[in-house]
Amino acid sequence: MDQKELNSWGGFLGSNFLSADDVKGEDHEFVCVSTELDAENHRPILLLESAGIKAKFSLNVTNANFVKSAGIGSPNDAIGKKITFKKVMVNNPQTHKEVEGLRIKSIN
Repeated sequence: MDQKELNSWGGFLGSNFLSADDVKGEDHEFVCVSTELDAENHRPILLLESAGIKAKFSLNVTNANFVKSAGIGSPNDAIGKKITFKKVMVNNPQTHKEVEGLRIKSIN
């Protein structure tokens, strides 16, 4: 890591992953602008943008199956698609508590 990167907290606080707080309603659209692979978890990640928000969204099995069933042939085929989300309660495997999560509602 470049030493000058350690001269501030920028990039170390918060997360660049999409959270339930980022989604302002079920009609809030995000556009997939790129994809990447999470090599550690071997999951596709969608890079999303909406009204000044830039965030990553890792496709878990449930969301990946939804995208595939919507006719999207591969993760890269999601680029340019508009995506909406719904908020759901999910179990956090680390804390074993229910937390607010996101499921893809639509992609087109």
